[in-house]
Amino acid sequence: MAQDGIQDLRPRVHRGIVYDKWPVRLDIAVEYQDWILVGTCMGILALWMLPCFCGRMQNSCSKAFMSWVYSRLHVFYWSLVYVTLFMLMFTITILPDWTADDFGDCLSRALFWILERLVKLITSMSILFGFYLIYKFRERVLVAAGLEHLTFFRWKLTDPMGWRSKLRPVEVYIWKVDGLRSSNGKVLKANDIFVECHLGQNEPMRTRVHNNAGSGCIIKESFQLNIDENEPSELMTILLKDQSIVTTAELARLSLSTAEICGVEDATGKRRTNFTYCEDHFVPLGLTPQGQVWLAVAPVDDVEDGRLFDDSTLPCCPT
Repeated sequence: MAQDGIQDLRPRVHRGIVYDKWPVRLDIAVEYQDWILVGTCMGILALWMLPCFCGRMQNSCSKAFMSWVYSRLHVFYWSLVYVTLFMLMFTITILPDWTADDFGDCLSRALFWILERLVKLITSMSILFGFYLIYKFRERVLVAAGLEHLTFFRWKLTDPMGWRSKLRPVEVYIWKVDGLRSSNGKVLKANDIFVECHLGQNEPMRTRVHNNAGSGCIIKESFQLNIDENEPSELMTILLKDQSIVTTAELARLSLSTAEICGVEDATGKRRTNFTYCEDHFVPLGLTPQGQVWLAVAPVDDVEDGRLFDDSTLPCCPT
């Protein structure tokens, strides 16, 4: 008995290929048998996906196979059913530690594991796909939300690299606006118009409110902005708004790129000598959906000596 017990504790000696049962058996370690069965399943799956793979290839063999199989898909897949059953039964037969019941049990548990996590996978992929769509169509989303003119992050990729933006100041003059529509939020009162300007990293600029202006008014105001000549496509958005008791309503808008701002500057600011509010020193620009605004842009010269005023213009102070 002791001798039998010692023999039972000895490791099993694998004999490799044996012929004790038809056709053969692979008497090898269980882990190798598992990998053989996994490889067989992957090969079967590749056969079922063969038309999809060959359909994306451009070589002559794939084209010939696709031209043949597309008219005989029913024959191909019915034949593949028998090939699948034969390959599985043959593989299970030659593996001594596997049976059809064991394979069916493992296959069902694998499918259950996949289906159990498929819901989480679909949810995660849906969230990622939603973020991708938002990023892909971010400009249209911002336009639909009316936020495309706002700058949320005043930071660029070139900032940490030490590449300085070519910023220079300009002054935007607004003479007048006309042809505006009536605000939807008012019935018994005319528009109370003011102008709001957004450009890149600049803070929003606003004019004063012109009460009871109606469809147009004289603005005669200006504000200074920094434009980046290295970003010719950066947009300046001018909004014509109506002030109400609680909120504001947009009446019209105008979008100009940095290149177009420089064009207006060439046409108005750089060629004038004595600036006045007249048609000769301004250009009319159409608004969306209707109306027009008269604009002029001029370069700003920084004060070199740091003095903003002439001492002669200051009021006298008692000593």
